[in-house]
Amino acid sequence: MSLLVLCVKMEQIRYFKKEILGVESTEDLMKMNLLSIVCIVLFIGLNGYILRADEQVPFPQVIVVENDWPPYFFGETHEQLPGFARELLQKCIPSAGYVAKFQFYPLKRMYSYLQSGEIDIALFSHKADRDSFVLYGRESLFSSGYRPVIRSETDIRIDSLDDFDALRLGHLAGLKYSPSFLEYIDRRQKAGSLITTTTGDSALRMLLEGIIDVFVDTQDTVLWRAKKMGVLNRIKIVDYDIKSSDYFMAVAKKTKRIQAPQEFLDTFDRCLAEMKKNGEYTDIAKKYTIQAGRP
Repeated sequence: MSLLVLCVKMEQIRYFKKEILGVESTEDLMKMNLLSIVCIVLFIGLNGYILRADEQVPFPQVIVVENDWPPYFFGETHEQLPGFARELLQKCIPSAGYVAKFQFYPLKRMYSYLQSGEIDIALFSHKADRDSFVLYGRESLFSSGYRPVIRSETDIRIDSLDDFDALRLGHLAGLKYSPSFLEYIDRRQKAGSLITTTTGDSALRMLLEGIIDVFVDTQDTVLWRAKKMGVLNRIKIVDYDIKSSDYFMAVAKKTKRIQAPQEFLDTFDRCLAEMKKNGEYTDIAKKYTIQAGRP
């Protein structure tokens, strides 16, 4: 900065000698021109530095997988809210010294990129086939459970798979459920007694129109869709657990951006635990019709 002050002072001297006294030697002219060039280069350099500083991200970025799984993530769909899991990540990743960049990937590419370390973070339940390429946190972000969905005015009781036999069963194509329920779905499909749909919204409509008696989906997802459709009071979740899983922060073992993965996970877990303790977690969950306290 002192050099900039010198540039200004020298230019003032040059102006005084030339314009006021009418005197400027060839030697003075060469010195002044050289100094002017130095000042211009200095100005451009500092200006470029300031611009780069303004553009810098406050923390280094990490790549986080964003699926299309409402209300946890909304992927490429447009919603006013960012998604429950995304809000939690945006709150706690900076506490570990990073900022999240969310990106949507097809399933096969996501697994490939996590194995190679091109993606840093995903949210996973524990599975043995993932242990080779990710490290898990210990504090669950949420618990997701497959439950039967029925109309609120019905008194259907479901305590076992056999109780589905007498019901018109809907199936959302692509859902994996549990191994035992997926086997049951296959049997119903082969028997021609299964009604399949491709979207969660259409499954809800078929239920409310009486085309089916029941379908199975993740509880939080169904409640979110029903709220969006304005039919939350017309459905009921049956307390029969098809399958439930806790979901955790999972960091790629070959991550190229996170310098100390285990330390990162520990810091994230502490932040998430504090959010649950101080009530912030519950406040966010309410926006998404999620029953806080299950994780």
